[in-house]
Amino acid sequence: MSPGQRGQNSDIEVKLNRDLGLFDITMIGIAGMIGAGVFALTGIAAGVAGPALILVFLFNGVIGLITAASYAELGSALPGAGGGYVWIKETFPSSFGFLAGWIDWFAHSVACSLYAVTFGVFMAAILFPAIPLPRSLLAKVSSFIAISFLTYINYRGVKETGRVGGFVTVLKVLILVVFVSFGIYKTLGRPDWIMQFSNPSFTPTGLIGILAAMGLTFIAFEGFEIIVQSGEEVKSPAKNIPRAIFISLFVAIVVYVLVAFTVLGAIKTPNGSPSWVFLGKLAEMGLINVSNQIMPYGTFVLLIAGLISTISAMNATIYSSSRISFALARDGYLTSRLAHINEKTKTPHVAVFFTYIIITTIALLLPIEAVAASADIMFILLFIQVNLVLIILRFRAPNLKRTFRVPLVPYLPIIAISLQVIIAYFMVTRVANGFMAFVTSIAWIFLGVIIYFTYSRKKERKKLEKEFKTVFEEKAVRKVAYRILVPVGNPATAKKLIDFANLIARSRKGEIVLLSVLTLPQQTPLYAGKKYVEERKNFLRKLISEAGDVPTSGILKVAHSTSEAILNTIEEEKINLVILGWRGRTFRRDFILGSTIDPIILKASCDVMAVRFESGFEAKKIKKILIPTAGGPHGYMAAEIAKDLQKVTGAEAALIYVAGDERGMKLGRAYVDDTRRAVGIEADSIVKLSDDRIGTIAEEIKRYDIVVIGATHETFMKNFIKGVFPERVARKTEKTVVMVRRKLKIKDIFWKWPF
Repeated sequence: MSPGQRGQNSDIEVKLNRDLGLFDITMIGIAGMIGAGVFALTGIAAGVAGPALILVFLFNGVIGLITAASYAELGSALPGAGGGYVWIKETFPSSFGFLAGWIDWFAHSVACSLYAVTFGVFMAAILFPAIPLPRSLLAKVSSFIAISFLTYINYRGVKETGRVGGFVTVLKVLILVVFVSFGIYKTLGRPDWIMQFSNPSFTPTGLIGILAAMGLTFIAFEGFEIIVQSGEEVKSPAKNIPRAIFISLFVAIVVYVLVAFTVLGAIKTPNGSPSWVFLGKLAEMGLINVSNQIMPYGTFVLLIAGLISTISAMNATIYSSSRISFALARDGYLTSRLAHINEKTKTPHVAVFFTYIIITTIALLLPIEAVAASADIMFILLFIQVNLVLIILRFRAPNLKRTFRVPLVPYLPIIAISLQVIIAYFMVTRVANGFMAFVTSIAWIFLGVIIYFTYSRKKERKKLEKEFKTVFEEKAVRKVAYRILVPVGNPATAKKLIDFANLIARSRKGEIVLLSVLTLPQQTPLYAGKKYVEERKNFLRKLISEAGDVPTSGILKVAHSTSEAILNTIEEEKINLVILGWRGRTFRRDFILGSTIDPIILKASCDVMAVRFESGFEAKKIKKILIPTAGGPHGYMAAEIAKDLQKVTGAEAALIYVAGDERGMKLGRAYVDDTRRAVGIEADSIVKLSDDRIGTIAEEIKRYDIVVIGATHETFMKNFIKGVFPERVARKTEKTVVMVRRKLKIKDIFWKWPF
C-alpha cells in the first residue's frame, strides 16, 4: 500500500502504522544478510576462490555498499512500502515495472529455496545417523516439510513478531562472534598460520576464481532490499532507513570476513591438504563440519544456529515473496485471483499458494549451487535497475528531499552496475551448475515477457480505459510534428497558459493540444461525470476559438486522477512539451511543487514547464527575460525557452548567476558563457557576489517581465525545507516565474553531470 493510496472515502488516507524503530529494521537487515550465505556458502566459495575468500566477502561488501547507498537515498526520499519494485514501476515504462516485480518475486522465492535447501542439508546431518535413508533424500524431504509447514503458517496469518525476529538475529550474531573469537585465538596461536593463507598462494584460482565466488555469494548482501520494503512502517524513515542499511551491511561484512579468516586459518586437514581445498570438498557442510576444531561443541551449536536462522529466513521470504505477487496482481499485472484475500485468515492465500509452488519446485529440482546462483542473478538484475532509477531520479527530480545523497553520481552507480554484470558472468561460466541457474533465470524472464504481452498489457489497457475515459476530442485542422499539451481547468489562468504556449508553438512551428480533466472521487464511477461534460466541452471550444493562428485541438477526459490523466495523454498524443499552471508554492509537506505537478515532473516522458503568472500578465507584451543558470540540461532548456520568446516578441534577455565567493564568480562566468554558447541565445551576462542568492535574484527580477528557471542540482536550489528554488523565487516576487524540466536523455545524464 503506497503512502498516498486512499480507501473508500477519498478524504481518508490509508497508511501503515510506523512502529519499527532503528533497532527493529537493523535486525531485519542483518537477518537477511547473515543467514544461508555464511552457513552454507562459505565452504563452496572457499573451494572456488581459495584463501582469497576473505577478499570475496570484502569486495562483495564494497559493491553491496554502493548499491546499498542507492537504496539508502531512494529509501529516505521515497519511504513507501515496496522498495525496488515500486521505484522501478514509478520511474520506468510499465513493461519495466512488471518485469521488476516479476524478477523480485522470483528472487525472493529462490532465496527462500536456498534457505530451505540449507535447512534440509542441516537436518539431514542430524537425522542421518538415526534414519537409514540416503542423506540427499533426507535433505530434500526435510526441505519440503519445512516449506510446507511455514507456508501453512503464512496462510494462517501467523508470522514471526519483530521482537522474536530481533532476538533470533542477536543470538545468531553472538554465536558467530563467539565462534570467530575462538577461531582467531586458535589461528594466531599457530606458528605457521600465515601459511594457511598462502598454500600454494593467496589467490590459487586467480581473479576469475575471486569473481566467480563473488557472484555465488552476492546474495549474502541483499538484506537492504528487505529494509526498504518495510519503509512505510519505519519511524523517522528519512533518518533511520539509511542508518539501518549501513549498520546492517557493516555488521555483515565484518562477520563474513572474520568467519572466512577463522575457517581458513584455524583448521587442520586430515591429509595435510590446503584448508580451502578441504572446505570446498565439504561444500555446504564446510563450516559446520570443521566447527568442532574451532570451539567446543562447535558443530552442534552452529547446526542449531543454522537451523534457527534458515527457518526465520524462510518464514520472512515466504511472506515477502507472496506479497510481491499479491502487489503485482493488485497493480493489474497478474490475475486478480492472486490479490484475493481469504475471508477467514485475512491473507492472500492464492498468492501464498503459487509462491509455495515456485519455492518447492526450485528447492527440490536444483542443486544448492544452482539455487544460490539463480537467486544471485535475480537480485543482481533488480539492483541494476535500482541503480538506474537513482541516476534517472537525480536528473528528473533534482529537488526531491534527500536526507542522504550518494556521492559521485552517476559514476558510482555505473561502477556498481558494471561490477555486478562482471561477477554474474563469471558466476554463470565458472561455478558448478552456474549455467543451469542462468537457463532457469532466462526461462523465468521469458515466461514473464510472454505473460506481459499476452495478458498484462491487455489488462493494463482495460484498466486505463476505466480510469481515463475520453468523452470529447476536437482535432486540429492540420497536425504538426512538435506538440504542446496545455492542461486547462482554471478559467482565470487558462487563457494566459494558451497565450504563453502560443508563443512557443509559433517559434517551433508546433501544435497546441488543450486537455480538460473532469476529476471524480475514487469511489465514483466515471459515467457519473456525464452531466458535467457539456459544460466542459463548451469551455474547451471557446478556448480553441481564441487560440489564434496556431493549430489547436482539444481533449476532454473524465478520470479519478488529474496527474495520471495528464501522463496518459502525454503518451497517447506523443507530446513534446507540457505546460502546467502553477500557483507558486504548495502548503502540503508531502509535495514539493504541488500534488498534480510533482508526479508529472517526476514521470512525464516529455519536457515539462510550470508557470506562475503575474497578475495582469500578457504574453505578447514580454520585453525583458531573466534566466538564472547553473549550466546543465535543465538550464539549457530554460535558455531555449527564453530564445523562443525572444524570436516571437523581440524581447531582451539576460543570464544571471549569483556566487557566494570569488571562486564561484569565476565558475558563474563559465556557466553563463557555456549556456549562451550551447543554446545560441543573445543575452547579457550578469554575475554577482552575494550571500543572499535568492534575494539578489529577486531584486534583479524587478527590472524584468518574466524569469525562466531550469531545475538544477545546485545546493541552494534544492533545499526542500526552505522551499525549492523556483518556489523561493516566486515567494519573493510578483513577476511571472517559469520552471522547466527537460525530458531525460542518456546523453544528458553522462554529459557534464552536475554533482
